[in-house]
Amino acid sequence: MALKPFKELFDLDLSKEVAKRPVKKNSNMTLDYLEWANCIKLLHEHGAETVRYGMVKNENNYPCFYNLNGESPFVSVWVEIDGERYEEDYPVVNGIYVVSNPNQLEINKAKQRGFVKAVAINTGLGLGLWIKEEQIINEDKDIQKEMDQQDTSKSLNDQITKLFAQALQIVGDKETLYSVLQSSKEEVSKLYRSNDHAQ
Repeated sequence: MALKPFKELFDLDLSKEVAKRPVKKNSNMTLDYLEWANCIKLLHEHGAETVRYGMVKNENNYPCFYNLNGESPFVSVWVEIDGERYEEDYPVVNGIYVVSNPNQLEINKAKQRGFVKAVAINTGLGLGLWIKEEQIINEDKDIQKEMDQQDTSKSLNDQITKLFAQALQIVGDKETLYSVLQSSKEEVSKLYRSNDHAQ
């Protein structure tokens, strides 16, 4: 028995299969989402014989990737359904918030969400939930404002990183640079992570 066609899976009523999660911290607004285990169950119920998924690992055999500045963590997930393989990159986030220094639990959650998204994009199963989520996020002015603030903060973090790298080239080593700044590595890292400079 083959997996049902895209449109048929897209049109499935998932109202009894979904869970709810808040859009953002301390928010009463929730989004419907399909948990990874229910996603696997539904694939099998609708024709899939074998479903496997896992993560691509970086050069250090670690399941999380970062940009050149060591920011913007994401996972790269592969999904195989009856021999058809799909891949999806998914950011490590908590709601709409980027997790800058993710732990194993947060990386695993990103893996599961990446799996569900890869299934949705390639089979139609649950894709309507992602479309609805995009609409809610794009139409909510408070959410957009918070996301803009995150972008501003990220831009400032990028500027700090660039300036630090330029100063490091001039001074020669980090210890001397910290001394010139009259600061320590820990204090600079704390400022960078706290976004105090964005105030």
